[in-house]
Amino acid sequence: MTARLINIARGSMHDGPGVRTVVYFKGCNLVCRWCHNPESQAFAPEVVFHESKCIGCGRCVSLCPERHVVRDGGHVFLREDCVLCGRCVEACPNEALSLCGEEYTPQRLFREIVKDRHYYAQSGGGVTFSGGECLLFPEFLAEMLRMCRGEGIHTAVESALHVPYENIERVSDDVCLFLADVKHMDPAVHRTYTGVTNERILDNIRRLASDSSRQILLRVPLIPGVNDGEENLLRTAEFAKTLPGGARRVELLKYNNLASSKYVSIGRQAELFASGPQPNEWMDALCARLNAQAGEELVYYRK
Repeated sequence: MTARLINIARGSMHDGPGVRTVVYFKGCNLVCRWCHNPESQAFAPEVVFHESKCIGCGRCVSLCPERHVVRDGGHVFLREDCVLCGRCVEACPNEALSLCGEEYTPQRLFREIVKDRHYYAQSGGGVTFSGGECLLFPEFLAEMLRMCRGEGIHTAVESALHVPYENIERVSDDVCLFLADVKHMDPAVHRTYTGVTNERILDNIRRLASDSSRQILLRVPLIPGVNDGEENLLRTAEFAKTLPGGARRVELLKYNNLASSKYVSIGRQAELFASGPQPNEWMDALCARLNAQAGEELVYYRK
C-alpha cells in the first residue's frame, strides 16, 4: 500500500495546535481556482520547472530534444508530450527540474513523522494530514492515523470533506481534530469556483458533528470578491451554530497570492483575486460584526 505525496512540511504553526508536521497528499477532487497547492490537484506525478534555477547547461535538451528546447536564449519545457521518464530531472545539476509526487509506504512516512516527536511533546503539537484531499486515500490514511495514535501523537485531518461518508467513518476514531474547509455556502457559487457543489460537504460536516465528542474546526479561506462578503460569512456562522459544541468555531484564513510561482512551474497561469492579504483592522471589524449578528463568539482569525 502506497500513497503519493507532494511534500512533508515541518514546523507548521497554522494547521492545528502546537508545532506540527503537515503531510500533503497528491490528488484532489476539487479544482479551487485560488488553490495554494496547485501541484497537489493532479493525481499523477508532474515535472516541475523552476526557470529561475535554470543555468542553461543544455543537459536536458541533449537527453530529450523533443520536450526541452532553447528559444530566444531561454529554456522552454514542452510538458504536453512529457512521458515522465525522469531522465531530465536526474540530469539537472541545479534542481531546476524536479518530479512532484513521490510514493510512500505507511512505514516510510511514519519514520518521517516521528523525527519531530520531541517538538510535538514540547508544544502540544502533532501531525496534520492535508492535500490535495487526503480522504481520497482512506486505507492509507487510516493506517497512518492508527500508527500515530498508537504512539500518542496528536492527529488532525484537513479536508474539504467532498468524499463518500464511508471514507470519513473509516478514519474518524483516530482523528483528534478535523479541519473542515468551507469555501462558500451557496452551492452554485461553490461549483463555479471549485468545480463541485457543497451539498455533500455540508451534509458530511453535519453527520460528523452529530457525535458531539468530535472536534471540528470550520475554516474559510477568504477570497476577495468570492466568499468574503458578510452575507456568505454570516450564513457560515449560522451553519456553525446548528452544530454541537465541538464544532461551533469558524476560523477565517487571510487571502494570499504566494502560490503564483507554483502555477508557473507546472505550466499553468495563476488566477489572482487581490494583491495581498486583508489588513488586521479589516479582519477585526469583520469578526466583530459577524459575532454580533450571530449572537455568539464563533468567528475568529489568527493575526
